[in-house]
Amino acid sequence: MDTKLKNIKGKYTNYIIYSLIVIFFASLYLSLSEVRENYRFAFPKAMYLNGEFNSEIERYTYKAIDYALYYKNEAYVKNKENITQNDIDICKSEIKNKIESETNDEINNLYNSNNFNSLSETERDRKINEITKSIEEKYKYTDEELEKYILDRKLKSFNNLSNEINSFKNINFSAYDETTKKWIYNEQKDLNTLKNNSGFYEEIDIRPNGNMIKHIYINGKNIDLEKYYNNYVDYYGHYVYENNEIMYSESKVDVDSNMGTKNSNVKIYVWTNNPIQKGDNIYSAYITAKANMNRLYISIITLILSLVMLIISIRYLKKKDNLIEIVDNVVEKIKKYPVEYKVASLVGSWIIYLIFRSTIYNNGYISWFKIENLIMLSVLFGVWYIVLRCLYLNYKEGALLKNNMSKKLWASFQVLMKNGSIFRSILLMFLLYSAIGVVLLFMAMIAYEAFFICLIVGIIVTIIFILVALKKLAYLEKIMDGAKDGAEGRLTYKIEERGQGRFRDLAHNINNMKEGLRESIQKEVKSERMKTELITNVSHDLKTPLTSIINYIDLLKRENIEPEEARDYVNVLDNKAQRLKVLIEDLFEASKAASGAMELNIEKIEIVQLLKQVLGENDERISNNGLNLKVNTPEEKIYIKGDGKRLYRVFENLISNVIKYSLANTRVYIDVIKEDENVKIIMKNIAAYELNFDVNEITERFKRADEARTSEGSGLGLAIAKSIIELHGGKFDIEIDGDLFKSIILLKNN
Repeated sequence: MDTKLKNIKGKYTNYIIYSLIVIFFASLYLSLSEVRENYRFAFPKAMYLNGEFNSEIERYTYKAIDYALYYKNEAYVKNKENITQNDIDICKSEIKNKIESETNDEINNLYNSNNFNSLSETERDRKINEITKSIEEKYKYTDEELEKYILDRKLKSFNNLSNEINSFKNINFSAYDETTKKWIYNEQKDLNTLKNNSGFYEEIDIRPNGNMIKHIYINGKNIDLEKYYNNYVDYYGHYVYENNEIMYSESKVDVDSNMGTKNSNVKIYVWTNNPIQKGDNIYSAYITAKANMNRLYISIITLILSLVMLIISIRYLKKKDNLIEIVDNVVEKIKKYPVEYKVASLVGSWIIYLIFRSTIYNNGYISWFKIENLIMLSVLFGVWYIVLRCLYLNYKEGALLKNNMSKKLWASFQVLMKNGSIFRSILLMFLLYSAIGVVLLFMAMIAYEAFFICLIVGIIVTIIFILVALKKLAYLEKIMDGAKDGAEGRLTYKIEERGQGRFRDLAHNINNMKEGLRESIQKEVKSERMKTELITNVSHDLKTPLTSIINYIDLLKRENIEPEEARDYVNVLDNKAQRLKVLIEDLFEASKAASGAMELNIEKIEIVQLLKQVLGENDERISNNGLNLKVNTPEEKIYIKGDGKRLYRVFENLISNVIKYSLANTRVYIDVIKEDENVKIIMKNIAAYELNFDVNEITERFKRADEARTSEGSGLGLAIAKSIIELHGGKFDIEIDGDLFKSIILLKNN
């Protein structure tokens, strides 16, 4: 029984110690936060340079500067010689405002009168003008009256300012004019003693150029003002005092031009009593500052005690090696949940604390050590201990990323990116980036402590997204380059297929297209090669017997064969044999030209002369068909580099086409045009039949127009001409316009 009671007692002792550890940890955090935020109150200068105390000193200092620069003394204020343009402008502006105010009030009263509203518009305008003139007349001042108005106003403001200055019991000032070497206010004999004995002492040196230089001493020690103020102030504002309040404030203006203090060289000394006594706001601010110092000392003591008690409590649990059963039970239950839940509980609980924590601002002192904050933070740290212990055990057991939701979500996201369109992928990436940005912005708004962390995370996320986008764009650029290579016929380059998504699919599809096109071209090339070889072999095989046939026909023609019909048969055989010979030669030439096996004997050729030679040899055939030839050539000679024999064949084929297929008794135009780098040869004729064929097919082998199928053409003339021209690096085109047939040759000139 005693053992059981002892175990129960030990268990509850563990619970209490665990609770105390959490409370001490929360107390340590709160006190440390207070010390970190308010440590400046531990230094004497903080009391004088921060908070309400400093505000009161600044308020008094500016009144003292106003007094020394603008008012000086009662006799100075009453002297009309000291009226400045600034005084005149202020009073004129004030009089103008009074006129406008009274005029508006009187006009409003008129409109509220039934008699006035019943008047005609002309009568109403007349009454309004009368009232306006009456009020303007009321405030119309002569120069003497305006001077008196200004002096009375300055004197009233001077008296109010003097009363304001005298209301301060714990702060005083003196002013000395360096130009006249006279004290303006409150003569002092020993400034050094005053400086050393005052808690706060300030020297203000106003130079003739308008610059103002400050020196501040705390308990006799000079303070580095760059930490608190700017050393130089280039302008200074002037205030008018009425009824102990600042009634008018001119925007900050240059001292020299508007305040009548040109070439002023004044030193002002401001100091506080030591010790501070009751009687004004300085004393109240002093008491508050002292209270803040005491609060800071209490926070430091609390910090030390919390740290000591925390160490003692932890050492006790570690020494006893006791486990908190209820905590371990909770840990075992939540270990199985995904790591995202645990991290979310850490972040979420911290955000909840930052939202609902209570903060007190007491004259610059930030206080967080409150019972409600201590309770919330204790619960928070208890939750954190449990969650962090779960994470530690998960890591130790190798199950930290087990049932990882992020992996599943990322896998789902990748599936969406892969299966969706490129637009949807971009939209998803943008939405993900926006969601992260909104979360970080929300966290930064509710907890200013987390601002820099959120900023750094945001920058990192932005850099990651930019790098991913640049990587995708670079990959897209590679895909586009690969597609361009394919379009330009370079089919061996294969685009790297990496990652997942539409870009990879695009790269894969382009690679497949290029591979399919490459295989198709290889098959086509192989087919063309086999066809060319077949034609070459057949042509060669036909040539041998055909040569024998032609020879035997020639022998028969030499014999006197009877009867006459037999000789006619021999002539027919001779014509057909010769035609077959030409056909075989054309077929052989076309085969060599198409395969690139045709050898060119390049030499310098005068192209016009070559063309005229072809025309001369075909002149009889042209005349027999009734064609009127119009040849236009430049006077100068045009040279090209080419194979004269092959180019002669081109011209001969084209002229033969013109002769065969031109309409009888029509004109044929041949133009030779010299361009900058090229020579263009154009042949135009009117066809004897309808041109209903495709110009892209007519230059292929064995292609002829429908009406030409019964003629003697082989269908190879234009194909041979095109191949020869292209072997010369030129271009051969066919154009048709109605019945007009046009062949165009483009060759590079020499």
